[in-house]
Amino acid sequence: MFGFLKKEASQARSLPRYTDVYDSMLYQMPDKAPYGALPTIYAFRVKDPSMSPDPRPDFVLLETEGEIQAWHSAMAGHVTLNDDGHITDGPLLVWNNIPSLLTSDAEIIATYFPVEDGKDWPVLVIQAHPFEAVLDVKPARDRYYFEQNKFFGVL
Repeated sequence: MFGFLKKEASQARSLPRYTDVYDSMLYQMPDKAPYGALPTIYAFRVKDPSMSPDPRPDFVLLETEGEIQAWHSAMAGHVTLNDDGHITDGPLLVWNNIPSLLTSDAEIIATYFPVEDGKDWPVLVIQAHPFEAVLDVKPARDRYYFEQNKFFGVL
């Protein structure tokens, strides 16, 4: 058993960090938005698009300072592999599965822009509905379905 633990520790050190695999970008809140009224949003995308069947950026919605710090810690950590041995971005998206603190009686539509221009990051528009709102059309991607089908081989 001791040898097994030693082997696993050395394997973890050989894996890259998420910062080696992904570029990230902070998105700025719309002007005049009160602090805490909207989530802090980071985007991340693969550095080498040829390594992913879906190289579009993913977005993580963070609502508290603790969530922001935990996301940065996950981003700085070693990558996690799925059952097939491919790198998974699941650890960077777990906060999107946390029910929002921002639910209210009003619908919110907000446009976010990347903090740095000229880096080819898309504009992001979020739409938040009142809690338990019934929608006629299901959104293509929402807070609970942000994960994409990305995979990477381990070099």
